[in-house]
Amino acid sequence: MTERLHTFAELGDTHGDYGAATAVVRQLMNRMATATLVKVKKVSADTVDVQPMVHQIDGDGKATDHGTIHAIPWFALRAGNSAVLLKPKVGDIGLAIFCHSDISKVKKTKAPATPGSRRRFDWADALYLGGFLGPTPTQFITVDDDTGITITGTSSHPVTINAPGGLTINGDITLTGKLTASDDVIASGKSLKSHTHGGIQTGSGTSGPPS
Repeated sequence: MTERLHTFAELGDTHGDYGAATAVVRQLMNRMATATLVKVKKVSADTVDVQPMVHQIDGDGKATDHGTIHAIPWFALRAGNSAVLLKPKVGDIGLAIFCHSDISKVKKTKAPATPGSRRRFDWADALYLGGFLGPTPTQFITVDDDTGITITGTSSHPVTINAPGGLTINGDITLTGKLTASDDVIASGKSLKSHTHGGIQTGSGTSGPPS
């Protein structure tokens, strides 16, 4: 079923004051941008260009593509200097939400400011939330009450942890594959690189444990 946008007056709108008022209200509401599915056309460091996916429809039901909305901030889960970054990709489908007032000054200064203009619910004041209706992911983090936490990578890209301050793991580790260390491995205070063995004898005997 195709929903026709009420951009033109209908027959019932000519029947009395109520019909005329209803037509005016519909026309005003149709100028309000609220939220819609969009496709990412271009990605920058902090913004995306998107195109709304639901076409415009005139009074005769004729569809027209929307134009591109430029420089929309994309969402990242942030707190202070910490963030979970999932950068959008061209072709992603996400949700654009549109603010009540002009946010251009706040976008520029990242501080409280007066509206940049008197526009309301305008397409220019959009924020992007991704992503919906995408393909089955090949690398992901799963958090599930039944199965626990799983990090899944791909064979073509490594999973990298950058931890200059150190990495602490509380619990046992099960490893499938080899472990490579560029410096040293310490087990119960014993260095893999510099430990020594006692009880060394000539012949076929074995050495003592690491010291």
